[in-house]
Amino acid sequence: MFANTVGVYWLITILLKKINFEYRGEVSPLFIFRRLQMKNIFLFFFTFSSLVSFGSEFDFNVNCKNAYQKILCLKFVEGKKLIASEKIKNPDNLIPYYIEDYIDFLSLVIGEDASLFSTVKNNKDIRIAKFENAKEKSPYKDYCKAEINLHWAFARMKFKEYLTAVSEINKAYDLLNLNKKTYPDFIPNLKGLGLLHSIIGTIPDDYEWVKKLIGITGTINQGVNELSLVLKTSISNDEYNYLKTESLFFLTFIQLNLQSNKEEALVMAKYLNDPEFAELLTESPLISYAAASIAMKTGKTDKAIEILENRPDGDEYFKFYYLDYILGVAKLNKQDDDSYKYLYSFILNFKGQNYIKAAYQKIAWYYLINNNSSKYKEKIAYAITLGSSVVDEDKQAMAEAKSNTIPNVILLKARLLSDGGYYQNAMNTLLEKKPSEFCISTKDYLEYTYRVGRIYDEWEKDESAIPYYELTVKNGSAFTFYFAANAALHLGMIYENKKNKTLAKYYYKLCTQMKNTEYKSSINQKAKAGLNRLQ
Repeated sequence: MFANTVGVYWLITILLKKINFEYRGEVSPLFIFRRLQMKNIFLFFFTFSSLVSFGSEFDFNVNCKNAYQKILCLKFVEGKKLIASEKIKNPDNLIPYYIEDYIDFLSLVIGEDASLFSTVKNNKDIRIAKFENAKEKSPYKDYCKAEINLHWAFARMKFKEYLTAVSEINKAYDLLNLNKKTYPDFIPNLKGLGLLHSIIGTIPDDYEWVKKLIGITGTINQGVNELSLVLKTSISNDEYNYLKTESLFFLTFIQLNLQSNKEEALVMAKYLNDPEFAELLTESPLISYAAASIAMKTGKTDKAIEILENRPDGDEYFKFYYLDYILGVAKLNKQDDDSYKYLYSFILNFKGQNYIKAAYQKIAWYYLINNNSSKYKEKIAYAITLGSSVVDEDKQAMAEAKSNTIPNVILLKARLLSDGGYYQNAMNTLLEKKPSEFCISTKDYLEYTYRVGRIYDEWEKDESAIPYYELTVKNGSAFTFYFAANAALHLGMIYENKKNKTLAKYYYKLCTQMKNTEYKSSINQKAKAGLNRLQ
């Protein structure tokens, strides 16, 4: 759910009448002299104190920007030192409290530590109160309040405090909209608005009540345009340079998780390959994640592995253990012998619950493709009892574990190679035998036609992919497997790229009507995003 100085200095008006003296009766010259001397002392004291005690409440100075950048690079210890220094030098400046909130936010959404959440959750109200009590007029006042609300909304979602999260999203959205009307040229407003508009734009029509509950309208295109403007401004305008890491990360998240569009991912890859971002890649684990995810999405698994193996990682960084998970997945796609080690590292070190089931599933797959079915059974069983089942990957892992059905090894190998961008190897794996020689069940035959379609699709051989996708849709729409729904989704993407809006809309709508239970949320979300793009 990340400005230069905007401070407007203000002084408390000294009401001189409160230290004026009225003289009645006889007084000595010495008495008058002393009273006048005392008056001047008080006048000097109040004037001086008003000058030194009240600086700008919203001074996003160089020190604050440096702290911000350190924290966005997950260097929390260095960031905290800079914040502490700023609080001493400029005690009236509220910006450090906003930046400080990022430490809680990033710690919680990356680490998912429930005990930490219980410890720090009261910090939100304390920080909001400071901004509520601010007297200075500044675009940062409501902006910071909105951002803090967004931070905690996303954090609460990790710990299933959904009702409070909805309330905080409402507050953030209202504050950002009001701030945009009051300060239309204040670029940071668009960061939070862009993210919210993108997310709300992917909610399917049959969940219209969710939009009404949240109270937000918008489309994914609107959100992407807003975040793109923030990113471009951060590159061209030094005042907003500090927003570069965050806006790039959010755009990557949207393109990979909401749009799932390879062409858009390639656009993001150009940004990450630009010398402008070279330093960020060596300093920020968030940018390492973004770059590696884009590399995997565009079929460059070797590049993703290189990025993740050389990511910034030391005692000065807050640990981003999810990077071990995606490194393990990348190596499994390549079918490297050491892939399981990174998946185990994630399981052993991560304090959250998401992707634990998926990690055990991937470890089980490692043993299966290495001809150890007994180890597969042992590891997949953990996907039933450990971790949560909120994200689609975990749901699918648990469903596989409960099915008591061992995946088809040939199809699994082809799937992994295809996901890694090793298309020729994947196709060779499928062509070693006739389908009738290794496909046993209806599911196997559906996966076979789907898998061939996916390989051709990712290989940019659309015309070869279409008939296999169509066959999968025809034969699989009545089943709960994800093959037919995802085939319809990708047919929609193919026809969208061909500028055939009629067929694109048809397949996107068909996708949302499928009976699949596997990956239901993410597939429908991407189909909804496609329909929004075609409006």
